[in-house]
Amino acid sequence: MGKISTSEKVDASFEPMYVGNPSWRRKLKNYIQNILGQVPDPRLPFAFSFLSPWLDPRAKVALAAADIVVGSSPPWPMLLAALFCKKRFNVPCVLDYRDQFSECHGMPGGSFAKWLELRIDRWLARSADHVVTISEPMASYYKAMTTNVSVIMNGYDHLVLNQARSAPIVRSADKVTIRYMGIVSPERVPHNFMKALVQLKKDIPENFEKFNVEYYGRAELVKQAIENQYPSIASAFSFSPAVAYTRSLELIIHSDYLLFAETSVRNSLSAQGILTTKLFEYIGSGRPVLADISADTLAGSILKKAHTSSLVDNSQDSFLAGFRHPDFYPRQEDSLSEFSQGFSRQSQALQYADLLTSVINKK
Repeated sequence: MGKISTSEKVDASFEPMYVGNPSWRRKLKNYIQNILGQVPDPRLPFAFSFLSPWLDPRAKVALAAADIVVGSSPPWPMLLAALFCKKRFNVPCVLDYRDQFSECHGMPGGSFAKWLELRIDRWLARSADHVVTISEPMASYYKAMTTNVSVIMNGYDHLVLNQARSAPIVRSADKVTIRYMGIVSPERVPHNFMKALVQLKKDIPENFEKFNVEYYGRAELVKQAIENQYPSIASAFSFSPAVAYTRSLELIIHSDYLLFAETSVRNSLSAQGILTTKLFEYIGSGRPVLADISADTLAGSILKKAHTSSLVDNSQDSFLAGFRHPDFYPRQEDSLSEFSQGFSRQSQALQYADLLTSVINKK
């Protein structure tokens, strides 16, 4: 209703869409999402609170004095909230898409849901003064709705990464430690990487024994793939719960290699335009990446250019050739080129500041 209240931590664990034995809540949510997609959202009341006649006076004063309002998604109600502020307080509005709302390849929904999301998204984009996306493919998608579209990529926090570098390195000299951080969705199961390990164990078992692949986060799909398709390589893998952000960065920096997997399908701008925060944290760490993704994708091309020792391909043979080479096993040097440093949040923030200034000056 527009009242200010203290934020409270909800004692509930996050359950992703892709779990082997979903709870009844997850089943209900999946059913609703199949019909209505992302439109029903628990944060919609927050968005509509900005239209409330009982909106807190402190919020009214702040918004009336604002030079600009930015709404960032997901979730999509934040975009709606920003537009309500624009209409009510006559302030310019920028909508910031970190993921596509409509026609997002990674989100569920039937034909009606996709139709509804697209109609809402067109209204959102056309009502804003400017739209920001994280990649050129995503920008191309929104340019079909409005001409005022810019690209500001995600990035890595160089200050926090530099602090993480000071943590003592704990690693085994006779192991190659490869780490993956975060949730694994169906398109992020590294099948080519795992198939190469299966063959390596057959051909050069002493090299296979050097592999230590660590997953941090929800990786049930990888566990299932190993159990059902690649049981012979189970000894190389370990799985741990997600860790705190700073600890995650320490683990990234002290890895021998980082594991990355993403869809190589290019039949939608949504799939082509994926550039996750994890990708930039990997780049900012300076560590080489084993990327089970086509080098022709946007993410793949960036990773390949960021570190000369990265292996980027969606071919089992490419990974196997890399694993056979003796140069794969000694720890590689960090690489923080000028290209990599361009993806820092500091660099992206300066671009964002210039963009916001230009939007303000147009009003």
